[in-house]
Amino acid sequence: MKKNIIALAIASAIAAPVAMADAPTVYGQLNLNIADNDGADTTVNSTASRLGVKGSEDLGNGLKAVYKVEFGLDSIADSATNDVLSQRNAYVGLAGGFGTVLMGRHDTPLKMSQPSDLFNDGAADLGKMTKIGVKGGENRADDVLAYVSPSFGGIKIVAAAVMGEAEDNVAKDDGYSVAAMYGSTKEGLYLALAMDGGDWLDASGEELVRLSAQYKASGLTVNGMYQENDNGENFQAQAAYKIGKFMPKVKYSMDDYDNGGDESAWSIGLNYSLGKKTTAYIYTVDKEDMMGNDTNSNYIAGILHKF
Repeated sequence: MKKNIIALAIASAIAAPVAMADAPTVYGQLNLNIADNDGADTTVNSTASRLGVKGSEDLGNGLKAVYKVEFGLDSIADSATNDVLSQRNAYVGLAGGFGTVLMGRHDTPLKMSQPSDLFNDGAADLGKMTKIGVKGGENRADDVLAYVSPSFGGIKIVAAAVMGEAEDNVAKDDGYSVAAMYGSTKEGLYLALAMDGGDWLDASGEELVRLSAQYKASGLTVNGMYQENDNGENFQAQAAYKIGKFMPKVKYSMDDYDNGGDESAWSIGLNYSLGKKTTAYIYTVDKEDMMGNDTNSNYIAGILHKF
């Protein structure tokens, strides 16, 4: 009886604001999978499972306040994990005809510029398939002041200043990230050019440049991404084709270093749509050449549910 009362109270607390104006939206995803890794035990993992609240308030005269608080759910598949939640994007800002200005913690414009990642968040994520750039350029920055422009003929500009707080950490200082994006990753042609710079990631003042291109139509998705910094360059290509509820997909990545040599990685997989918000998937990824050991071949099967 007590459990039923508690469940009803929780449901009421979540549902009640729906009837209110400017009510926040509760959203998230659960992404659980079984991974068989060469040289390691088979495990059950939570891959970027998350819970968030987002919304806006109409301030009048075409102006509105926007906000989002999102957390990673770290210990769903591992009770030994000490941290139940991790911080993802969290910001507040103002939006209007001029665009959107926000401050807080957010994905960098360079990260936002990526094409559709067919293996997003998993072992074959774009950022995990290269050693060029810190985390392959897939970074989320603290102390961000960002601007997102309205669309000008299909072109959108995103810029962010990153306050590194060097007085607290001598290894890092201020930096920036900028991107220009054309079109949409949801349909048709998409093009993007982006750049990270400054000392906010490390003391070396690394600059990373990224060029992305994608075409998506009639179930077909094909894209490529090129990145370069002072150490070398990376190229990644992906393709997928949706056939009914099935979507086979493939990815290839190659690092070419300025001091000589190159390394490669690849992944192949299959998605199956169980419903509008639920997808079952299976894939394998091979990064032995890129990572230089026998523990980077993975065989993964899981279920992703969004809510």
